[in-house]
Amino acid sequence: MMWHRLANASSWSHLRWYHGVLFLLVMNLLSGGWLSTRSYLDSVGRPPFMPPDGAFAPIWIGMQILMVIAGFQLVRSKSLSPLLLGSYASLWAFFSMFSWFYFGLHSPILGFLTTVGMFVANALNLYFGFKASQTKYALLLTPLMVWLVLACCIAGWQFLYTPDEFFQMAPLCHRAP
Repeated sequence: MMWHRLANASSWSHLRWYHGVLFLLVMNLLSGGWLSTRSYLDSVGRPPFMPPDGAFAPIWIGMQILMVIAGFQLVRSKSLSPLLLGSYASLWAFFSMFSWFYFGLHSPILGFLTTVGMFVANALNLYFGFKASQTKYALLLTPLMVWLVLACCIAGWQFLYTPDEFFQMAPLCHRAP
C-alpha cells in the first residue's frame, strides 16, 4: 500500500521549483559541507591532478541542481520503480555522508568508500534509468557520472597517500620526495 502511494505520479504533482530549492538547502545543511577546510587539505596534501578549490563549489552546486531536477523527473514519471527510487535516495545518502566522514572524522578511507558508493549508486541510476525508458532522468545524471570518475580518482589518491586519523592508520603509500 505504501509503495503504491509513493509510486503514484499524481502524489508528486504538487511539487514546485521551490520544493527543490528547499530540498537542496536541507541536504546541504545535513551534508556538513561547512566541515571542508582548506587547512585540512593543505596539511594532508592534494593529488597533483585535483582541480583548484574554487572549482568544487560551483561544480557541486551544478551537479546538485541536476540531481534535484532528475528527482523531479523521476517522481513525476508514470513508472516509478523501487529500484530507481532506492538508487536515487542512496545517491543523496552518500552525498550527505562524505563531508562528515572525510573532513569531520579525517578519514580518507571512509571518504573513498563514500565516493565509490556514490559512483555505484549513480551507475545504478543510469542503468535502471535507461533500462526503464527514463532517458531524461538518466541524462540529467550523466554529468554527475563524469564528475564522479574524477572524484573517485581524487578520493583514491587521498586513500592511498593520506593518514587516516579515525582508523589511526598511516598512509598506505608514501609520496616520492
